[in-house]
Amino acid sequence: MTGNYSEEMGAVKSDLQTLKDDLATLTKSVKADAQANASELRANAKTKFDAARANAVEAGTKGRRKAQTTFKENPIVSIAVTAGIGLIVGALMARR
Repeated sequence: MTGNYSEEMGAVKSDLQTLKDDLATLTKSVKADAQANASELRANAKTKFDAARANAVEAGTKGRRKAQTTFKENPIVSIAVTAGIGLIVGALMARR
């Protein structure tokens, strides 16, 4: 019975070593995949951020041009609107 036990222990040790090696390989593979996914996600996020920033700059530029055009075409109305906004802001700040 001792010989059989030794053979079984040797087989268990061999199986455990194989399992250990497989886990090490799997861990390296998962790490590599995670790094690749992180790099891809980072690149996608940067692309989307750059596009959003470009859109915001474009929208701001269009808004500023439209405001300048409106002020040039209707200076009296623009001054009246600006004064009205100033009065409203002043009234709101006086409440505090």
